[in-house]
Amino acid sequence: MILVGLTGFLNELFGTDVVGTYTSGSIPIEDVIFLILGVFVLSLLILFTYKRSYQTTVYNKSFAISLPLLAMITSVIIITVSSNIILSLGMVGALSIVRFRTAIKNPLDTVFVFWAVGLGITLGAGFYVLGLVSTVLIMFSIFLLIALEVFVQSYFLIIRADSFAKEEEVLAHVKSIYGKFTLRNKTVKKDQLDLTLEVRSKDDKYTLINDIAKMEGVKSVILLSHQGDYIAE
Repeated sequence: MILVGLTGFLNELFGTDVVGTYTSGSIPIEDVIFLILGVFVLSLLILFTYKRSYQTTVYNKSFAISLPLLAMITSVIIITVSSNIILSLGMVGALSIVRFRTAIKNPLDTVFVFWAVGLGITLGAGFYVLGLVSTVLIMFSIFLLIALEVFVQSYFLIIRADSFAKEEEVLAHVKSIYGKFTLRNKTVKKDQLDLTLEVRSKDDKYTLINDIAKMEGVKSVILLSHQGDYIAE
């Protein structure tokens, strides 16, 4: 009774059979295939951008593969709810029940998730030019930020030597590898020197610190990413 009354109210309000209009429409299969393939092709740009700009210690292959799939699934959902008003109401209720418990620790990964979802929504709603232009512009914006060294990775380099006399030699070696550094902590004892340095690099240079560990008088060398992930010793 409630659904019948709501249907009658909408028909009188808009002067047409609203429910019939949005539930009887069918989408040609060739249009669906073209749309999904288009979303897949553009989502490959998102995948490529993520692979060149990821900020986690290790490249997350499963997360990268999920980005095109997320865009494609979102576009299918948008097509479905835009062609059937009754199904769209049920979809809203179903999605409100689902809880996603996968934690995304890196803020940049969240950006890629929203980018993939936004692409699926845009193309699913039929805004093809907007989806293409926005994807290209976002991709170039991320690469521009990388070129401006916004995505330079920070590391903590912890060096322990058996004498403070080795300080200048050690610092000179660190400078030859990373170019520049920032001294965060220095502890001097009778027979021990502890240095904590912050170094920055766009490339993985952790294998080069093995030369520091081989220096005479150096006891240990530890390199930590800024997130606290263990890199090398």
